[in-house]
Amino acid sequence: MKNFNMTRFGRVLKLDFSEGLKPMMWGTLCMLLLYLFFFWFAHNIGFHSYACKDEIFVRNVCESVGIFGMIAMYIFFLIMASSIYRSEQKKQQRIAWLMLPASNAEKFLSRWIYMLVFSLLGGIIAFLVADCVHMTYLWMAGQPVMDSTSYFFKMWPHTDEWKSWRNILVLYCMLVSIHAFFLLGGVFFKKFHFIATSATFTMVSAIWGTIANSLTRHQVSTGMTIPTREYLLAGFFICLIVLFTWLAYRLFCRWQVVTHKLANV
Repeated sequence: MKNFNMTRFGRVLKLDFSEGLKPMMWGTLCMLLLYLFFFWFAHNIGFHSYACKDEIFVRNVCESVGIFGMIAMYIFFLIMASSIYRSEQKKQQRIAWLMLPASNAEKFLSRWIYMLVFSLLGGIIAFLVADCVHMTYLWMAGQPVMDSTSYFFKMWPHTDEWKSWRNILVLYCMLVSIHAFFLLGGVFFKKFHFIATSATFTMVSAIWGTIANSLTRHQVSTGMTIPTREYLLAGFFICLIVLFTWLAYRLFCRWQVVTHKLANV
C-alpha cells in the first residue's frame, strides 16, 4: 500500500469527523459550562471591593475570565492531545481502526488534524457563546456591557508586552513542545491518559528544571548573550516537538491488538 494517498486520507479524515461529531459537541458543551462557571464565580465570589454595577467591577470580571479562559483552553488542548486514541483502547474499536484500509501515516495525520481542529474551534466557539450570554446578562441587569473576548485573545503574546519577537518564539515553541509531549502520552498510555501524562510531565519538568538552572549559571559565567540563549532555547524546543511527534507516530505504527493493560507496548 502506498504510504500516503490524498484520496484515502480524505476518506479517513471524513470518517474521523463524522464519528467524532458527538464527542466534539459534548466537549464544546463542557467548555461552555466551564466558561459560564468562570463568569458566575467572578461575579459572585471575586472583586467584592467594587460595587456590583461599577464599570471597574465589570472590567475586572471580563479581564479575569478572559485570562483564565485562555489558560483553560490550553489545558483543553492538552486533554484532547492525551485522549487522541481514547476510543481505540477498547479491543473492538482497536481492531476496526487497525483494519481500516489506509496507511499508518494517513490514520495518524487524520486523527491529529481532527484533534487540533476540534480543540481550537470547540474552545473558541464555546468562549464566544459564553461571552454573548454574559453580555446579555449585563444588559438585562442594567450593568455596563463589556466583552471578555478581547481579553481572551489578548492573552496571545505580542511584542508590546514581550519586548522581543524572540521571547514570543521561545514561548510558542515551548507550548507546542508540551502539546507534542501530551500527544506522545496519548499514544503511549492505554488508561488514565491525561493523568498519567501529566504525572510524567511533572517529573520530567522537575529534572529539566534542575538541568536548566545549572546550564543558566554556566551561560552567565561564559558571557552568552540573551539573543543567543533565546535562539538556542527555540531550537531546543523545536527539536523536542519533532522528537515527541516522531516517537508518537513510530509507537502508533507498532500498535498491536493485544497490548499491556496500561501502555501500548
